[in-house]
Amino acid sequence: MPTERFLLIKSLGHTVWGDVDHVICQIFAAELTRRVPVVYWGMECMYSASLDTNSFELFFEPVSNCSVEDVVRQNFSYFPPSWKYENVMSEDTDKLKMQDRGLKEMMESSANVVVSDIYYPIHAMLPWVKSDHWAYGKTPMQIYRTLFQKYLKLKPETKKEIQKFTNTHPDFRDERPIIGVHVREKAIVNEVAQLYDLNELYRPRIWDFIVRYNARHIFVITDSPKIFREYKKLYGKNDMMMFTDSKKVQFQKRILTCLLDYPNKRHKGVELQKDTIEIIKDTYLAAQCDFFIGNGYSNLSNTVMRLKDWPDTNIKLLY
Repeated sequence: MPTERFLLIKSLGHTVWGDVDHVICQIFAAELTRRVPVVYWGMECMYSASLDTNSFELFFEPVSNCSVEDVVRQNFSYFPPSWKYENVMSEDTDKLKMQDRGLKEMMESSANVVVSDIYYPIHAMLPWVKSDHWAYGKTPMQIYRTLFQKYLKLKPETKKEIQKFTNTHPDFRDERPIIGVHVREKAIVNEVAQLYDLNELYRPRIWDFIVRYNARHIFVITDSPKIFREYKKLYGKNDMMMFTDSKKVQFQKRILTCLLDYPNKRHKGVELQKDTIEIIKDTYLAAQCDFFIGNGYSNLSNTVMRLKDWPDTNIKLLY
């Protein structure tokens, strides 16, 4: 008998790894509430190019055997109650009011379809973990890593891009150890009132890894031409520094539809798709490094930390 309990996971309209973080957390919610997760990144997503495109599947494989067609049925009930069969594929422009979007309400809903377009972190869901669930007694990081491994599968095209880099850069494949480094352009993160220059903390950590572990190469990810030139000057000798040829363009956050006077003007669609594949490639390559230093406020750096079970000595996120 086909299931009639779904959790429809929508895009938040953030960067790819910000939206993936939301997806992973909601997959965890689906497991805890025994629902089938279905991811649909529609017109609220930065990568949407048309109404009938699921932008999540431009980059990743489906997270379950069901699709959005299984979720949109006239006889289904939906939660929050603002959603109905007629509008569930669109964006709720009133979601900032948070009406009927409390976590407890969503976790305990009996509707056929719970629609998630609000972020809740994994640690907020721990009270619903029962003793017979695999996540019982585990830390949020352990849960993240298990969920990433189980559910996040790259499209073959992206896998080929990653393999192409390793095939054409034998130093990345054969010369170890390698330090992965992700540096954001803005040294002081806007969301946090830092009193120091965060990026100044990178070089002593890099040097510590080089001396302590005899690291041979540094794989650098940055969206700053200035930082790239500085690192090239510091680590460019003897081909020590490695990097991809992908464009590093600062991501412009979208403006919520409810704050616009006209629809869909924010969408970049296909303009961002290729750049996003390059970001995904960089992230997975960084996860293949032996060591990693990143920005603790960055979704990309946090994703690198979640993609594999790093020894505590091999990874450092700076705050």
